[in-house]
Amino acid sequence: MVRTAIFLALASVVATPAAAQITFDDSTQPAQGTNAKSKDPNRVICERQEEMGSRLGGKKVCKTAAEWQLEREVQRRVLEDTQRQATSTGAPAG
Repeated sequence: MVRTAIFLALASVVATPAAAQITFDDSTQPAQGTNAKSKDPNRVICERQEEMGSRLGGKKVCKTAAEWQLEREVQRRVLEDTQRQATSTGAPAG
């Protein structure tokens, strides 16, 4: 189960290049000042995610700011773990 979650997170990192993401703010919350709006974890952010191997494909994915933040943290952890495992010799340090 953990391997499946790691694989899915890693696959989404590889399949979604950062340069291909465009952010749209479709917040339905009333504006209460720029600082309050930018800190609201419930605001909706939409990103266009390209499909691998297609210039025409892609889809718009909308999530809350908190969901995007959580997804990015998971992707970062998976990437760091993968890099750590790739550089590990398997022998204990010391």
